[in-house]
Formats: sequence, structure tokens, C-alpha cells
Amino acid sequence: MPGTTVLARRFPVPALLLKPAVFGSLIPTVTALNALVGLLLPMLMTPGQFGEYSLVVTLFQYGLIFDLGASQLADRRIPAQLGGNRPEEAERLGQRLLWLRLYIAAATAVVLVLVLTTLAVARGLPFRLEAALLAGLAGLLYMVSLGPACIYRARSLRRNYAVSIAVLSSGLVVARLSGMLLGGTVGCFVALGLWYGAFAVLLHWQMPPRLAERPGPTEAVLLVGQGLALFATSFMWAFHVTANRWFAAQVIPAGDFGQFAFAANIFALLVGTASGFSAFYYPKFMERLAGAAPFALSRLLLRDCARLLGATAAITAVGLLLAGPMVGYVYPAYTHSAADVRVLLVAVPPLVLASWLMPISLSAGRQPWIDGLVVYPAATVLLCAAIFLLVPLYGGLGAGAASTLSSLPLVAMQLLLLSRARVLRAPDAAALFGVALLGCAGLAALAWMVGA
Repeated sequence: MPGTTVLARRFPVPALLLKPAVFGSLIPTVTALNALVGLLLPMLMTPGQFGEYSLVVTLFQYGLIFDLGASQLADRRIPAQLGGNRPEEAERLGQRLLWLRLYIAAATAVVLVLVLTTLAVARGLPFRLEAALLAGLAGLLYMVSLGPACIYRARSLRRNYAVSIAVLSSGLVVARLSGMLLGGTVGCFVALGLWYGAFAVLLHWQMPPRLAERPGPTEAVLLVGQGLALFATSFMWAFHVTANRWFAAQVIPAGDFGQFAFAANIFALLVGTASGFSAFYYPKFMERLAGAAPFALSRLLLRDCARLLGATAAITAVGLLLAGPMVGYVYPAYTHSAADVRVLLVAVPPLVLASWLMPISLSAGRQPWIDGLVVYPAATVLLCAAIFLLVPLYGGLGAGAASTLSSLPLVAMQLLLLSRARVLRAPDAAALFGVALLGCAGLAALAWMVGA
């Protein structure tokens, strides 16, 4: 049976896991459990401890995507090679990309240790050195263990991919929670490092990198160069979603930062969960776009994205109404963060829209490097400037408002690129931006009335 042979040959896979209805539900189920654990963690820490954790965990998040474009290269080139009846080339590229991820992990680990140790000696770290090192290294081990899964995805081995991702993501449920209960922040990342180290070995035993296919230094550099623009976009997006806590930590007093970090955690969970569902939309849209005339799908994209904004705004509005009583009841130590939560929720719909437009812009745009080197960095600079301007005046509320103020220009820049790429007509792009702006205005008014 296509897509089951690798798993069945290497491991005794229960027959139940090979049913489409079961393996297709694995990733959404584990994603929901991850979000639940993310909401549970603040209960296990004081606001001060959670403030440290909220910064350290971003090093883990950056590490797990730090493959310098290897996964994007696999997604772009392996399907084309298989479609062109060149399976040997696809196999060879997959092997080289597995080796490339190992090279990147080793080199990045060395740089990480040197940089963090230097910053710690200069007293420039806002958290403990050992927690930061463990988080970064655990993230890199996660990145390595994802290598075979990326090849499965590129080769359309859906069962293998779903089972691998579900098992790896389960570490964020089992290892993260048990480690936190047993040893706090440090214990959390020790457990995650052990989990992903073990599965990096196990999954690479299942798909072993062959010495004969190991790329030399020149070829490795060329591969990185081919995927770097795509990687820059995914990395800058991940940084942008978490950047509000980094910038706010510089201007919010340490004793108060944990309250804002709690709000930023809920914000990131909502955006991250909603953005994950874009994987069910954009591949089909891009397939239709490939054979369509310029602007042929403009009205369709406008309609679908307007519905996305409407649904996200409706859910966010409910969150605005419930934020005060729910935070006070479930998280009594974070009662003072309820206002920050409400203000940050206003930024959720435009950022969810941005996350859905990102893969379409990358695939359809004529110059994909503009996203990673211009659009997202520019939005992040705006976020930084707004936080440093507004926090001294309004505290955590200012940091939350800054997220909204930077999200709207980000959406505007994405829509402009899609218009230039002849995907969205200018009137449809303007209409979609108007819907986003109207939604933010309505949510901001609701947040003001609830908090008044």
C-alpha cells in the first residue's frame, strides 16, 4: 500500500493508524493538546517565572525551524522531480537535505553556545544561561528529527508524515508538561531535549542518511543559497509573532513583565493555532492558481479571506467578553493581565490573515525574497518602534496596541505584493484591507467598552 511501506517495514504499526480517518486526525488532535498544555503551563508558575519561560521558549521555537530553507527546498523540488519521472534525483536530493540539516544543527549549536555564553558573561541575558542553552539545543534536535518527516511530506507519503509529526509533536504535550512538573523551566527543556534527541536517532534509523550521498561544503552552501529566501520569510514570521514579548521585556519593569507575557502567550497560541489551518487551504488554492489566468481567482481569495476574518473576529469578540472573568477565575495570579489580553486580541484577526496570505505570496510572488527581507522585517521594526513609544505611556496596554498597529501595515504590504503578482485585483485587495481594518476597529471598540 503506497505510503505505508516504510513504516510497516521498520516498525510494527497498528493497522488502525493506517486508516485515513485516523491518521488524518492525528495532527489536529495533537495540536489541540499542545494548545491545552500551553494554557495549563502558566498555572504551574508564578508571573515572574512565566515571564522568563515566555522568552526562553522562543529560542526553542526558533531552533526547530532553523534549517535555512531545507524543508522549503524539499517541498518545491522533490514533487517536481517525482512528477517528472525522476525518482533517483528525488531520492538523492532528499538524502542531501537530511545531511544538510545535520550540518546546520551542528554549526548552529556551536554558535548558540558561544553567543549565549558571551551574553551571559556580559550580563546581557534576561534569563538563566542554562535554560537558554537547553531550550536552543532542544529546538535544534527537534529540527533534526523533523528531517525525515519533511521528506515524507514532499513525497506525499501522508501516513508516514502524519504519524511522524504526531509523535514528534506529542513531545510538547508529554515531555514539556512532565519536565515542567519535575524541574521547572530547566526540567522542561531537559525533557524536550531527551525526547527529540531520541526521536532524531529513531527516525533517522528509519530513513538513514547515506554516506555516499553526503554533500560537500560547496554543494551544501549552494543548497542553503537556494532555500535562504524562503527560510528568511518563515523565520521572520516566527520572530514577528513572538517579538512583542522581546521588545516589551526591554521597557516593562521585570516585576510586571510576567503579566504581559501571559497575555502574549495567549495571543501567540491563538495566532499559531489558526495559522496552522492554512495548510488545508493554500495547497488547493495554489493548484487552481497554477492553471488560471491572471486575477482569475481574485474574487475567490477575497471571499475566502473575508470569511476567515469574519470567523476569527467573531471568536475573538467572544474572547474579549470572557477575558476578564475567565482570567480571574482560571488564572488568579494573572488577574492584572486581563486588560492586556483584551488589547492583544484585537491584533489576532489581521495576523491570522497575514499567516494565510504568507504561503500564497511566497508561492505566487515573482520575488519571494521581498517577503523575508523587506515585508516582515519592516513590520517588525514598526512593532518595535510602537512598543518603545507606547509602553512608557500605557504600559502593557501600549505593547498590545503596538501589535495591532504593526499588523495592519503587514497585511497591506502582503496585499500589495499579491496585487503586483496578478493574484488580487487592486479593488479586491483594497476591499480585503478594508474588512481587516473594520474588524480591528470593531474589536477595539468592544475592548474599550468591556474595559471601561
